[in-house]
Amino acid sequence: MKQSAPNIKITDEGDGCLIIDLFGKVGFDTIESILKEILASVKKTQPDQVDLRLTEVEYFDSAGTAMLLRLRRGLEKRGVQFTISEVPPKVENLLRLFDFDKLAAAPPKIIRRRRNPLEALGESIIKMEKDLRRMTLFIGRFTIVMLWNLRHPGKTRWGEVVYLIQRTGAEALPIVALLSLLIGLVTAFSSAVQLRVFGANIFIADLVGIGMTRELSPLITAIIVAGRSGSAFAAEIGTMKISDEIDALNVMNIKPLEYLVLPRLLAVMLVMPFLTLFSDFCGVLGGLVISMASLDLTPVAFMNQLHQAIGLWDVGSGILKAFVFGILVAGVGCYRGLETMGGALSVGKSTTSSVVSGIFLIVVADSVFAIVFHYLGI
Repeated sequence: MKQSAPNIKITDEGDGCLIIDLFGKVGFDTIESILKEILASVKKTQPDQVDLRLTEVEYFDSAGTAMLLRLRRGLEKRGVQFTISEVPPKVENLLRLFDFDKLAAAPPKIIRRRRNPLEALGESIIKMEKDLRRMTLFIGRFTIVMLWNLRHPGKTRWGEVVYLIQRTGAEALPIVALLSLLIGLVTAFSSAVQLRVFGANIFIADLVGIGMTRELSPLITAIIVAGRSGSAFAAEIGTMKISDEIDALNVMNIKPLEYLVLPRLLAVMLVMPFLTLFSDFCGVLGGLVISMASLDLTPVAFMNQLHQAIGLWDVGSGILKAFVFGILVAGVGCYRGLETMGGALSVGKSTTSSVVSGIFLIVVADSVFAIVFHYLGI
């Protein structure tokens, strides 16, 4: 006989039968030590049968049930017969809630069928078609809300718009300044090597000025806003959707498009042109620094050439792009938030989808602008 632990007694009958008596508390804080003692004894004695007696058990919970299941599985793998005897009524009532034979059986193997490429393509097309239909419905409903608020500007939540302008605009200035300055520096530095060879140092002002105002600044600003604000819109509205706050607004006869989407869209539409102008300034400043350091140009010569190179339309086209990019970014972020279904995992998916979709639409819109401007000759 061996006294192994305060709440377990193991008796080796010597005929291939191991008797284990449990008593006292069998719960979450004792099952590991009990299981360890039993398996160690089984490994040492190599019995053919293990009889577990629960006569003197005073406390038994679901953790003890899980221990019995683990013990049965472990013994059956070793080829040892396992029985439970002398079960008190209160423990028996708990054990009746579980089907040990079904739980102890090995789980069925899941055969993963290899998807047919045509089937996967068809599912993707159907998913895109449904998403496009919902997005078209969202655009139509929001257009109606926007037109109604243009006729009734006093109904717009301008206080919320101002707060969102601070979040999406003022708080984005540092990162816009840093990235625009670095891109201006890199663009100028990469071009300075070739321009110096041909003695065309002065034209670095044309390259940096036109590149930043027409293309780079609107793109940089829009991508930053998509990453910062578009994702935040999707996460905020998505969280409200899964926590039934959107349904609560509908019950109170408050339109989510008017209450949540409109202020965010107006805020982004208003701040994007100003962020783009700020990005233009920082990018040109980076080009000026490289011009002075690498090409020995004076600030006056650089600014004079810049004044001749860029016109009002160069700056205006960038602002126009930024305005459209802002609509796309804010609209996609709010749309993905409203389409959130499920739990916290869906919020993360909606946030990711808003950034990916926003950047994709920005690039597509910029390509459309490039083609239109080309054929218009501007």
